[in-house]
Amino acid sequence: MTDPGWSIASTRLRELLESLWVRLEDRASSEPAGAMLSAELQVGTPYGPLRLGRDPEGMRHVLVPIAPTAQLDDDRRSIGVHLTTRTLLLGDEPPVRYADIACKRRDLNGTFTGLVVDVCTRIAAEPQDSSQISHVLNAWRLLFGTSTQRWTVPRLAGLFAELLVLEELLERDARAARTWLGPLGCPQDFRGTHHAIEVKGTTSADGRVVRIHGIDQLESPPDGTLSLAWFRIAESLSPTARTLTDVLGSCLTKAQDPGEVESRLLALGLTPDGGGPMDENRFLPIEQRWYGVVDTFPRIVPESFMTGSAPPGVTAIEYQVDLDSVPALEYRDTVLDRLGADL
Repeated sequence: MTDPGWSIASTRLRELLESLWVRLEDRASSEPAGAMLSAELQVGTPYGPLRLGRDPEGMRHVLVPIAPTAQLDDDRRSIGVHLTTRTLLLGDEPPVRYADIACKRRDLNGTFTGLVVDVCTRIAAEPQDSSQISHVLNAWRLLFGTSTQRWTVPRLAGLFAELLVLEELLERDARAARTWLGPLGCPQDFRGTHHAIEVKGTTSADGRVVRIHGIDQLESPPDGTLSLAWFRIAESLSPTARTLTDVLGSCLTKAQDPGEVESRLLALGLTPDGGGPMDENRFLPIEQRWYGVVDTFPRIVPESFMTGSAPPGVTAIEYQVDLDSVPALEYRDTVLDRLGADL
């Protein structure tokens, strides 16, 4: 499933949610052990505002107030997200009963943020209809499957390539971390108001084949441009090779608001302090190419279908593109300058 409601408004909401979760993480060190921490959202219902939560295990929650007598069945069918009910006592206020949607895997934090955006949007439109909580969860269920996505070397190399692009953008504008939206659920890795960049990295020694996820990953922003940055990444013991922590440290130093970078790492289930998978490999970019994703670029987008969307019953589309069949190359600096000026 893709998020059909991606817009500048949802981008800002995602950023707000991530920043609030970072604040809850910061609060956790000074609060009693075992406490459920929460922050109020400006989305109201007849029974009170929605809240974001952070449980004692560090897992994320969104809490939707419901009537004391509302019938809501627990739903633990997905290993990645659970729906239960919870009653909270906040200060001197009367207890409030909530529908509690909890993310159960840190590597799904970014996907969970998209779900929370959907919940907030729907509740804001129909604050009295609590039944839509289950509808939202069912709509997103395919994204919360049963397999845990491990940080393999190819996946680490892909993130390394993204951080290289982020580092270059931050050289141009210290505010550019706000364009790094892939970890928050955006179809493209970097997106400004009008322009976007999708980043692909490979550890393969030959070929330039990339895997595309969904029909919106190569869809250009309205009235804007989309570029594809492709990197060949090698594991290396060279003195110039870097770990992900090395590149991340450079990005944090250059960023006007390091918290924006840290929130993206947290959404990926990684810690901004490094360690773990981020320090296990040293990488070196040995080749890079930049492509303009224009009408002649081989791709599947909503306009590829007569109805403007995938046929009913088709829940996911993945395909491969051989970049050696694409003649048009873009200049790297042109692409980076264009997005850097699109904040």
